[in-house]
Amino acid sequence: MVKRILLSTVVLLFMANLAVYAQVDLEKTENQMKSAIQREGQVQKEAESWAANKEDLVSEIRTVQTTNTWLNYQIQKYGLYIERLNREIALLNSRKLEARKVREGLEPYLENDVLVRLEKYIVSDMPFYEAVRTQGIKDIKNTLNDPHSNLSEKLRQILSVLEIEANYGKEVGTSNVTLKIDGKETDVSTLRFGRVTMFYISLDGKKIGWWNNKSRSWEPLPKSFEHEINRALQMARRERSIDLVNIPVGGMKYEN
Repeated sequence: MVKRILLSTVVLLFMANLAVYAQVDLEKTENQMKSAIQREGQVQKEAESWAANKEDLVSEIRTVQTTNTWLNYQIQKYGLYIERLNREIALLNSRKLEARKVREGLEPYLENDVLVRLEKYIVSDMPFYEAVRTQGIKDIKNTLNDPHSNLSEKLRQILSVLEIEANYGKEVGTSNVTLKIDGKETDVSTLRFGRVTMFYISLDGKKIGWWNNKSRSWEPLPKSFEHEINRALQMARRERSIDLVNIPVGGMKYEN
């Protein structure tokens, strides 16, 4: 009987311990499950946050890649631009050097060659517009000797005078001047055909002549030329319509 009581007591104690142990394990398991659920929720939030950040990062990476591609393109372009500019700078420097050499040679050439030859040519040419042409030479000399005048202005002035001189050879010109004829000052009208020939006829119509450039003198012409020279003079002055005239050409010897 005692044994049964003891056995029952042991069984009851064992069952009580099992219940206690079961209760403890249940609470522990519940806590572990709660902790696991909490961790899973946190992980889920972190995963969602990472997914959102991932999209932002991917978008940013794509933007950076696009920007990097554009920058590389621009670097290549600017490299080509710089290379081209360097070539242009080298060309400009070369031209600048050439221009300086031209300047160093051109100014002495204008003064010591062109101007000297032009002045000699005017002196040896037929005597027309002498005051104007002489003044033109003086103006060029003043410009060449002016330290404030640049090379372009000096060149422009010389070319302008050369152009004027060239046009003289294509025009028919008339003027009223005073010439020394037979030792006397005589008022005359002159008629010039370019640089081919030049005539004079006194205002009273009594004397006519032509310029002999070989002898550098005015020489008389026969009275038979008076009518034709007068007609040509009137045409040059636009006092009558243009027509053919029969006048002598320079280079021939005429006798009264």
